[in-house]
Amino acid sequence: MVKDALFQRVFGQKRRDSDLLISDDELTLASFVFDVAYDEINSNADEFDDRNFDTASVLSFDEKIETTLAKFDSIVVIFKRSFESQETFLKSFEKWAKPCQKTIESLRVFAEEMQTDKFNSDIARVVGGVVGTIGGILVGLSFLTPLAAVTVPLAIGGGVTSALGGGVVVGTTGTELVLVKNRLEKVKTLIEEEKERFSAMAHWFTHPEELENAINSLVDFDILTEILPEVQNFLEISEQKKMTDDEFKNEFKQILKDSLGKMNKDNKLKNEYGNELAPVVITFVFVVCLLKVHNRIVLDCVMITQRLALGLMSVLDLGVLAGSLIGKLAVRSVASTIAKFAVAEILTCLGIIIDVLNVVFSSIDLHKRPETKHTKKIKEVAEKFEKIFLFIEGVYNETKKYKSLIDESQWTTVVILHAPDDAGHEDFKIAIKQYLPEDGWRKMKIKRLETRRNNWLVKIPTIHSEMLLQQETMNIKGKNCVVTQ
Repeated sequence: MVKDALFQRVFGQKRRDSDLLISDDELTLASFVFDVAYDEINSNADEFDDRNFDTASVLSFDEKIETTLAKFDSIVVIFKRSFESQETFLKSFEKWAKPCQKTIESLRVFAEEMQTDKFNSDIARVVGGVVGTIGGILVGLSFLTPLAAVTVPLAIGGGVTSALGGGVVVGTTGTELVLVKNRLEKVKTLIEEEKERFSAMAHWFTHPEELENAINSLVDFDILTEILPEVQNFLEISEQKKMTDDEFKNEFKQILKDSLGKMNKDNKLKNEYGNELAPVVITFVFVVCLLKVHNRIVLDCVMITQRLALGLMSVLDLGVLAGSLIGKLAVRSVASTIAKFAVAEILTCLGIIIDVLNVVFSSIDLHKRPETKHTKKIKEVAEKFEKIFLFIEGVYNETKKYKSLIDESQWTTVVILHAPDDAGHEDFKIAIKQYLPEDGWRKMKIKRLETRRNNWLVKIPTIHSEMLLQQETMNIKGKNCVVTQ
């Protein structure tokens, strides 16, 4: 398998399945990256041709390609899933934030009310004997390690009767019972709704670890995140300067070479993939992971989530957990684990509160007022809940900054038909300008189609396309030309 055949086998139409890794628009750029990577990887290698290209083990080499392609496909799927989860997270947070803050405040108020004379007077008449059980759960929470808290079973209702004995029914009025039960029912309903709302948007926080592990199976994730800002900075500069294709390639070539030096430090890629497949891996990393807008945004947001998660460790006093993890994992891996743990911790806190309230309901006919040290635990859970909420709010505030980039990464295409033969690029730019905002016009891409008539393809960010799409014709150098999609 020669160089060009290998490229087509992985990225082009010769791939055995129909699920291409890159689009036709990206094929030219991928070919350029592959050529640069191939030359760099093989700069000191002996020359070879068709006759000695892995002829000793053709089957083994084909298996290596299939294994590498499987890794590529897995990463593409996780990127897609991560992007969809990120979109869901952004859409869901605003609906979740206010009810969440209300829940936190309600827990605090409820905890305070449980310590007032009025509540104690009511509860003494209709609720008792529950302290031991509530205390066992809430005090037990404070002694659980973070990971144990996630896994400990929370179903405790079956043990209430045996723990409290037969129970003593105190004379109460139906009204008193209804009032107390209604108050508890409102808090319980609020918590149950909160648990359901949060579960719907929590998936984003599982993806940093999943994506990191998938990329680590291919290249060092830490190296990738080190290269990402350099690539991002170059792309922004090239956009501002309106570089030509040749200018872009000349400057990007140096970025590639610098990045290749980091990725292939100590010949890591060459040793793992060989001189033939290493350029393929590098091409995938750059074109699919770093240059695709959606995937680059996902990587940026993963890094933000990891950075904020590291700050959450000290807030939640997770030093012991983090210390044990750091001994086994890189710092970024710890951050991904902490982010996932924070989500599990919220669900655990909500589950524990619901179980506590269930115990209160099941013990409603027993006589004893709750003690301060036990009701205080509800407030502590609320405070932990708030700290994790602030972490998630921080992730949202940083991630939503990318919303405009996400919107502008969606493109709409129109075709302008039968323009005058002498109409060129500048004529179309002038004609189209009145139908686009400045930002949309600046990002517009125009290309003449290889047809017998003078037809032109125009691509604009979908977010800016509304007025242009309303046009059925457009005046190009005095001629009304048909506009179609």
